[in-house]
Amino acid sequence: MSRGIASEFQRLFGQVDGLKGQGGRVGQVLELRSDQRRLYYLISKEKSFQKPTYWTVWEALLDFREKLLTANVLKLAIPRLACGRDGLDWRIIRNMLEVLFRFTGIDILVCSWNPRGPTERRTVDCFFD
Repeated sequence: MSRGIASEFQRLFGQVDGLKGQGGRVGQVLELRSDQRRLYYLISKEKSFQKPTYWTVWEALLDFREKLLTANVLKLAIPRLACGRDGLDWRIIRNMLEVLFRFTGIDILVCSWNPRGPTERRTVDCFFD
């Protein structure tokens, strides 16, 4: 956990030891809970320098869906999963999300982070209903 979203996760939320203590493997999702929210960490590759495959992302999303349904989570905000430095095609990942979450009742808000310019701006990219 030292590059990309993992480093941002560590910087913003801390609790990396809590994630590591869960002992997850590729294709699983780890969870951190606070008073008002749940944070999920999808494991799609073994090492930070590796690239995920669509299959490992699919497995992680399957586990993610089950965890959300079990926890009765109905609203979700996510980044463009596996599409930044990992280099996967957003159109394929989006299709995976649409197929896996179609009849779950979970609303997904996909956000994109724009680090360019004098200030950081967070912009809403798309919304699944």
